Parts: sequence; structure tokens; C-alpha cells
Amino acid sequence: AAVKTVVKYAPDGHTVRSATSTLAKLVMWQQEKPLGPNEHFCHQADYLAAQLLGPSSSCVSDWNNVLKLGYDVERLEWPKWLQHLLKVEGVQTPLPAVVRPGGVIGRVSDEVVLKYGLRPGCVVVGGTTDSIAAFIASRANTPGQAVTSLGSTVAIKILSLTPVDDAAYGVYSHRLGDMWLVGGASNVGCAVLRQENFTSEELAALSTEIDPNVDPGTNFYPLTKTGERFPVNDPKMRPILEPKPASRREYLHGLLHGIAKVEAQGYAQLQQMGCTPVSQVYTAGGGSANAMWGRM
Repeated sequence: AAVKTVVKYAPDGHTVRSATSTLAKLVMWQQEKPLGPNEHFCHQADYLAAQLLGPSSSCVSDWNNVLKLGYDVERLEWPKWLQHLLKVEGVQTPLPAVVRPGGVIGRVSDEVVLKYGLRPGCVVVGGTTDSIAAFIASRANTPGQAVTSLGSTVAIKILSLTPVDDAAYGVYSHRLGDMWLVGGASNVGCAVLRQENFTSEELAALSTEIDPNVDPGTNFYPLTKTGERFPVNDPKMRPILEPKPASRREYLHGLLHGIAKVEAQGYAQLQQMGCTPVSQVYTAGGGSANAMWGRM
């Protein structure tokens, strides 16, 4: 019911038109137990910042954390459609003030300074999300540079001169300075390796026997269960893990090749949607420890 309510108001393709969006959760809470004007909606980072500022401080957030609450990161304002939604649905809790990531919110309270031994005059600044922090840590700073996170699933982010948003594919854009950090995430990833009982020792040993420049001749789409969101939006897509090769080495080669193909398809899909073409890819996450796979 919450998602249907959000869809009535939010623009087509907007990232809030999803059950996992912050706005959908806010509307759900309102429908289950109406929020009062003295209750404040905060992200985790906002709450921690408020505790550092002192008990009388109000909730302040940043461009990145409020994206999925509906904040317009192009105009840097709360859009009229969102304000209309909240008014019609009777949501009285105020929307947080918003600063740029790294923008000064205020000074740490004297009580907190004394309690934790902080330097007097210490300031609290706007934060960001964990995935954006990981991207920044890669030092990518030029349009076309990208970061692939090889974890249980494959997530990709690329710096673009233009934003791209399509809720159907789970694609959305964070504002990063004067550019846009466009991202999407597949359900394919390293989780399939554990599902197929590859141990860390086996992965390391077999990887030394694989030539990343050789096509394994398989056509795997290594999902762990039915359903894909990106680069293909198909909730009925089934895993393709057959036919299995005769050896574990060949099987691993096929799985890693399949995940790499999904990564490449993801970047191609973002470019087709209007994103800046990829020029360089950094790799992060647990899978990045496998040097052979990185070359693949």
C-alpha cells in the first residue's frame, strides 16, 4: 500500500518508487501509526550528528542520504510533489534541513566535548552513504571512471556528466560535486561461489590455473535464485549454471566469466540509458582480492 501511494505522486522512473526507498518506509509508518509533529524522521547518520550537537538540535541531513526520501538533488530542494504527498497523507513530521556532504552543520556541544575528550570547537559536517564513501576512497574523480564492488552481489557506480534514473532497473544518481554518481546492482555476485561450495583455499588454488584471456565456452548467468533487477529487469529470470564442466577449475572459470559478463553488460546498460561511457574501472569488495579475476 505504501509503494502504491508513493507511485501516485512521484515522477516516472524516480528512485523512491520502490519498496526499499526511504519515502516508502516513511509512508508505511504513517499508515501503520501516524507520526506526530514532534517526531523527527532521521537517517542513522542524521541521528548521530544530532546527538553530537546536543539535545536541542534539529535533524539535519545531506544530499546523499536524502535522495531516497525524495530530495531533488538537481534543484537542491524538497520538491512540490513530495510536499503535496506528505500533506495529503497527513505526515506531520518535518523534513530535515539538508547540507552538502562535508558541509558544516554545527559545533559539537560542550557536554559531548567533555564526555568524550574532544577538541573544543570540533564541528559536525554532513555525511554520505557507505557506498559513496567507498567510491571516494578509490580516488576516481573523472567522468567515465567507475568502481565495481564484487561482494555477494555486483554493484557498479560510474561518474557521469548526466544523471540517469530508472526505478524499474534500480538505477539512480547521487550528486557528487558537479557530477553524478550513477549506480546499479545485479543479483549476480560472489554468493554463488559459496552456494557451489568453493572454499577460499580452493578459489585461490584454482585461480592460478585459469587464463583470464581465454573464453571458457560457457554461458552461465550465475544467480543464486530466481529474479534479476539489473542489467536485466526480469523477476522471473532463472539461474543458468548448466551444463557443468567436468572439472572444478573449468566450472569456476565459467562462473567468474559469467559474473564478469554481467558487469560489462551493466556498464553498457548505463551508457545506453544516457550515462557517460566508462573509461576506467576500479575494483573493490571481497572479490577484488582475486588478481586473475580482476584481469578478466
